[in-house]
Amino acid sequence: MTGSRSAVAAARATGASGSVMAVRITAAVLCAFGGSVMTLQFSRFVAVFPGGAILAAVLQLPLLVVGTYVLCMLRPIRSPERIWVGAALLWGGAAAIGCSLLANAGLMALWAKAAGVVFAANWADSLTAPLNEETLKACGIVMLVLAAPRLIKGPMDGFIFGALIGLGFQVAENVTYGLNNIADSGATNPVLAVTNSFVVRLASALGSHWTMTAIAGAGVGYIVLRGATGRSLAVATGCLAVCMGMHLLFDAPDAPLAVKVTVNFVVVGAVYMLLRRSYVSRARQALGRDLDAGAITPTEAAGLPVRQWRRRALLGAGSPAEREQLLARQDKILDTVEDLAALAGLLSGLRALQPPAGRCEPSPSCPMMASAS
Repeated sequence: MTGSRSAVAAARATGASGSVMAVRITAAVLCAFGGSVMTLQFSRFVAVFPGGAILAAVLQLPLLVVGTYVLCMLRPIRSPERIWVGAALLWGGAAAIGCSLLANAGLMALWAKAAGVVFAANWADSLTAPLNEETLKACGIVMLVLAAPRLIKGPMDGFIFGALIGLGFQVAENVTYGLNNIADSGATNPVLAVTNSFVVRLASALGSHWTMTAIAGAGVGYIVLRGATGRSLAVATGCLAVCMGMHLLFDAPDAPLAVKVTVNFVVVGAVYMLLRRSYVSRARQALGRDLDAGAITPTEAAGLPVRQWRRRALLGAGSPAEREQLLARQDKILDTVEDLAALAGLLSGLRALQPPAGRCEPSPSCPMMASAS
């Protein structure tokens, strides 16, 4: 009987591993497809204006590098794994944007047929991009959930990886805007055309794609945390609707750029602060329980959530072997802490703003708090 159960467990594990690999292969194929679409669409610019094309790409490198670093540092306690950071950027900058080029062309034609040429000229872009682009970027978050089951544990992780996908999309789109501006400006001065486009896109960077997809990612993370219940699906749908609304505002023809950027940045900042406050609070509570149990020292309880403290502790290790041992200990403790911190959800973040009087600590004995997160 025991052998039979072991065989069933092994078969399930093999099936799960096969499913994960299938998702990873599918994601790689979609990224290759999207990259091919982008190459076919803009290869003529590279052939005719190689200097302008190189400049358009080079000007986006600081945004890519600095943006990636900042978003990784925004994740409390530990930065996400680099390989999956790269995967998120690649989905946004290849699969999502390449497929969006095809989807947008089809939907924009439908707007013209359904609502008339005048309406389409004013609103086709603003209505098409939120629907297609945000859906395709959100698919990347879902692919990450399926491709790396332990990667996204809750809304905070979904927020960070959604922002990274949006950043990858944003960087790639900025390059295409620079290339298109060469033709739009008459192709008389490719360098000036690319530079002008870069300045305009830089001015809107704080309210662009990364802010939108971060909100959608928080919703996906909520489903991961709570399961596909009616409530979690409603929260995720609401997040996607907010994300699309932010995109609609961003592309609206008459809204001032300063208003667009400010609104989107304030929305994403407010959601992040709610998630972070609850996430860090739960992490501190978990460390407090470890301290009470004697598993860690008071110094570790205070310092482990801080990146700089962990680096100093590793640098102070006496030998490489001690450093490896200390690193393994830090990772083991923080793995458990982050599992508990991931319970911080959108609704628990809102509750964290309420006065503490009369509230119980999050625990199995406090079902109200557990369900609210």
